[in-house]
Amino acid sequence: MKDCLFCKIIKGEVPSYKIYEDDNVYAFLDIANDVYGHTLVIPKKHYDNMMDCPDRTLGKIIASVKKIGNHFVSDCGFEGYNIFNNNGKSAEQAVMHLHFHIFPRKSDDGVKISQDFGKQTKELEEIAKELYFENEKINAIDYSKYAEDCDVLYTDGACSGNPGKGGYGGIFIKSNGQAEEFSGGDDDTTNNRMEIMAVIIGLEKAEENSRVKVYSDSAYVVNAFNQNWLANWKKNGWLTAGGGEVLNVDLWKELSDLVDKRDVEFVKVKGHADNTLNNRCDALATSYYKEN
Repeated sequence: MKDCLFCKIIKGEVPSYKIYEDDNVYAFLDIANDVYGHTLVIPKKHYDNMMDCPDRTLGKIIASVKKIGNHFVSDCGFEGYNIFNNNGKSAEQAVMHLHFHIFPRKSDDGVKISQDFGKQTKELEEIAKELYFENEKINAIDYSKYAEDCDVLYTDGACSGNPGKGGYGGIFIKSNGQAEEFSGGDDDTTNNRMEIMAVIIGLEKAEENSRVKVYSDSAYVVNAFNQNWLANWKKNGWLTAGGGEVLNVDLWKELSDLVDKRDVEFVKVKGHADNTLNNRCDALATSYYKEN
């Protein structure tokens, strides 16, 4: 944001006393210099506050906050730390760029941060009824319903531009119903590469010699096995029937090795339709490249 003070600090247009920096955050001493080591941790990408910051990005920021706080304790002689975050002007947010305050603490530092807010006129039972929020996990997907007599893998890939920034997503469901979601991506890739990567990452979760059923909406991936494209490419020295080099040969070789060590069945599903797990994989893939 053009006139944001913290954005200017990140760009080096405003001087600061840097404490820490990684791909996601920049941390520096608060200019107030009120508590020894008072540090501000801000994301490098502008978000007004926590309310408009994507969950995945927020998780990375908080992980960095924890890393800095733990550094103060393990390396700088402090015994603990306070973390504060304000969201919105009514919550006393002074700079509209998401930031966390870290106050390194010692038992004898003389700092008193706690405040006596007095007593509410409403009883806790009444307040709880007014503020209750239904847990969205109640409506989450029950992956155990999709368990089969073998391991099950749903995958999808996505790309913004082709080539462009892309992501992959998948759901690995063991025969006992235990499930794991996964996602990843690349800044410069193609949709087809992300489709293959999703299957590679998923099959790595399956034990060797196990039976796995792979559901994918990618004809490129499914037909490579079900129509023997892959077998013919290998027979021809990784050349197509026309004599050209097979595209994405590095990934095909990796996937071929994984499949050779497992009993894998590929099933084509219709993409962007009514398949719940395929839609979930698509959401994992697209959210990854949008948030990273």
